[in-house]
Amino acid sequence: MNTLIKRNNNTRSLLDRLRTIEGKARNRRKFFSDFDNKEFLEWTKVNKDNIKFDNEIVPGSGVLTQLIDWCNDNCDGYYVAHRGSLYFEDDNDAAMFIMVWK
Repeated sequence: MNTLIKRNNNTRSLLDRLRTIEGKARNRRKFFSDFDNKEFLEWTKVNKDNIKFDNEIVPGSGVLTQLIDWCNDNCDGYYVAHRGSLYFEDDNDAAMFIMVWK
């Protein structure tokens, strides 16, 4: 259990450093490791199955970076990508995501 806590703190500090280096990029994404009690699971959940991606080389492979870029550009609240789903803090962001991508 101690190693899990140390790993989580190390991950969090590395992510903080990365965000500082990233500078002026608008990043609405949070990572599940940012949450101690996984509170984000109470946010609006949208499954990313059946999403149509542009320029898929292999049908069904998808490009997660398209979703991340779209969310960073269009979301007002934060979001978390976790285990095949996206969790949106703002219900309107989730609704817009569904309208655009599904």
